[in-house]
Amino acid sequence: MYQLTVSKGVNYEYGAKISEAGINFCFASSCSRTLFLCIYDKNDRLAEKIDLLPYRAFGNVFSVLVSGMDPEDLSYTYEEDGKISPDLYAKNAKRLRKWGESRQNGGINPNKVCIPDFDWKGDEPLKTDLVDITAYDLHVRGFTKHPSSGVRHKGTYLGLKEKTDYLNDLGINQIILMPSYDFDEIDERTDRAFLREGEEDIRINYWGFKKACYFMPKPEYSYSDDFVNEFKDMVLSMHRAGIEVIMRFYFPGCVNRNMIIPCLKYWVTDYHIDGFLLMGEDIPVELIITEPLLFQTKIYYDGFEAGRINNKKGIYNKNLADAGRDFMTVTRRFLKSDEDMLPVFTELNRKNPADIRQLNFVTTYEGFSLNDLVSYDYKHNEDNNENNIDGTDYNYSWNCGQEGMSRKKAVKQLRLKQMKNAMMMLMFSRGIPVILGGDEFMNTRNGNNNPYCQDNAISYLKWKNNKETGEFREFVKKLIRLRKDHPILHMCHEPGLLDTLSCGYPDLSYHAEAAWYPKFYNYVRNIGMMYCGLYAKRSDGSDDDFFYIAYNMHWEEHEYALPRLPDGLKWKAVLTSEEDVSVYEEKLRENSESITAGPRSVLLLMSIKDTAKKPGKKKETGKNLEETT
Repeated sequence: MYQLTVSKGVNYEYGAKISEAGINFCFASSCSRTLFLCIYDKNDRLAEKIDLLPYRAFGNVFSVLVSGMDPEDLSYTYEEDGKISPDLYAKNAKRLRKWGESRQNGGINPNKVCIPDFDWKGDEPLKTDLVDITAYDLHVRGFTKHPSSGVRHKGTYLGLKEKTDYLNDLGINQIILMPSYDFDEIDERTDRAFLREGEEDIRINYWGFKKACYFMPKPEYSYSDDFVNEFKDMVLSMHRAGIEVIMRFYFPGCVNRNMIIPCLKYWVTDYHIDGFLLMGEDIPVELIITEPLLFQTKIYYDGFEAGRINNKKGIYNKNLADAGRDFMTVTRRFLKSDEDMLPVFTELNRKNPADIRQLNFVTTYEGFSLNDLVSYDYKHNEDNNENNIDGTDYNYSWNCGQEGMSRKKAVKQLRLKQMKNAMMMLMFSRGIPVILGGDEFMNTRNGNNNPYCQDNAISYLKWKNNKETGEFREFVKKLIRLRKDHPILHMCHEPGLLDTLSCGYPDLSYHAEAAWYPKFYNYVRNIGMMYCGLYAKRSDGSDDDFFYIAYNMHWEEHEYALPRLPDGLKWKAVLTSEEDVSVYEEKLRENSESITAGPRSVLLLMSIKDTAKKPGKKKETGKNLEETT
């Protein structure tokens, strides 16, 4: 038996803190009739039950100092009015259950006081510039849980670590994790009217957007009992591969706002997290982005306009990005040929303000996956057992002629082309592209646009590896590599559409069947965009290439007049969403002044040296521009 000594607390920092005098427990509770600290020994037997009400410190804060027990052996819970209450500031816990097992009495796994040591081997957050990011959105469990993932430790942080080489090969340099802190995935169903006979009134909350214990990783995503170090080991593996780790944090209105900043600071200092995508209600973003410790941490948030303070009082945080969905909605509508989308698409395509960058999504965890976006007109959420009334009705999708999976060759070819179109729109936008995990190999959720409760193959990534998916994955890799290799495609500033270098070309210009004369009428669904490489320098100091992107979302082909390049350069077709780019190479050999893009397609041209001509004076290009305008 232990001889514990209990006295009034000497520390008012929430949670459990070890000192030479013992272990200080500090807990905040309001309006509790009874409040106890329950301490367990190494065999999980109750060693002491301490009444906390006599140890009120200030306000509704209770603090006790406990000595006489080895912290390594100790675990604890709190009991309020007969029910186990989580310590929201706990940083470690005993893992006593597996994913999906019920937490009895509304409690949690008993919290541990000690934090295991971890050798970071000199690791630090990567601090990659926002304009150089290509992000990948994933769910830790769903990413590797399916048998086709091929990893040993399926559905865990170790499983994610096993995919480090895959992510590195794909070319992404940032992952965004769905909630990976300790939330209770067991929910009691409130939609009892939809319960089938014999069906349980609980369900899995697969996404985890709910109140949680925010200071520690989710134990059930760990293969081992040491989930703290398993998570850190995953972060270290990603950093060594040059991949940042961003975490989604959801703070509902019931969470104390004062907890948010200490929580974020803890994850940065103790877990080396590179940034956060903040979600929830009434988040104190103005305080977060001015917190000195978080000043080099990436903060993504939907709603920065209301809390924008950059450039005020000498404060300028260059690590902010807006996580709104405008780009996603407009790009989807332009993709499926909706009317009057061209003006707003071109605006959002070039949007990436220097003070607050822009995250760009085409698909995300909620809504259709990319494959489903081109395969379904309507949501198919019947498996959620809510009579298909859940999830958004506004998907801005098009099934390409047949609802659901199809064996028709024409339908499959059109869907593949539309997926390529979407990826080209995403990767050639100015904002930070975010790829939904699995989209690169055409993962499907069978038309479910709200799989928040689907802990099964609907939500898991099915790692397809056939000719079709392999071709598409290689296409995505080429896009990522092109964007990475050419700074003009991810400039550090938003295009001004002006010839600020007096070189004869603006940084970005728009074209149609006549060069320099774009058409933005409501019925127009095609446009040419030219990026002038003189406005961006490669790492060796040389000028980048010129790029011309022909977007044609019309169901008919369209001709584009090609702007004249500086002497010594000519256009080369490098990538298209259609089957064979060599067809366009032949067209350019026959006629270098214009190009015809096929229906519903995107074509990328790049400048190369024209070995048949001698370089002329670059100065003449200004004259060419003046003549055409």
